[in-house]
Amino acid sequence: MKTSTLSINDVLRFANHDFMNQIQLIKMYLDLDRVEEAKKMIEKISEQSKSLSNINKLKLPKTVEWLQTIQWRYPAFELTLNSNITVPVNLKKDEQIVEYLEKTVIHVYDTLDPFIEQQLDISIETDEKQFTLLFDLKGKWETHYFNYEGNNNIKVQTYEQTTTEWKYALNIEQE
Repeated sequence: MKTSTLSINDVLRFANHDFMNQIQLIKMYLDLDRVEEAKKMIEKISEQSKSLSNINKLKLPKTVEWLQTIQWRYPAFELTLNSNITVPVNLKKDEQIVEYLEKTVIHVYDTLDPFIEQQLDISIETDEKQFTLLFDLKGKWETHYFNYEGNNNIKVQTYEQTTTEWKYALNIEQE
């Protein structure tokens, strides 16, 4: 699979498209007098916006860009992003984080089952001592076990890796 970058125009077009879809969905719920669903949708959008804003505190420009554009570059994933960033992370690790995340996604993406929902949950936490990113992909794909011989400055603990779930924690100790 070839990785792609997005131009500013692409990002604005995708963001506008997503925004219009969300507004149309809320309008539809209201037209159908389904006020509770409309409220839930507004709350979901609000929480996602807070998480996207919160990850900017990481001070990792490449990682933040990757997280903010993954759903547009890899549309088969239904992304949920949660973050609790209390301190920024060492900038030296930025490219290593993105490299690992990108290789993870590319590893399964071309073999995803198009008839199954692919749910990707990413949770990020930082404190004075470390950065932790939890990656939890659920769906269905056909590929071999992921083996990455990259930089040793990041620690990855795999909790589960099957053809229906892949869960790992990426950790970096703060210097």
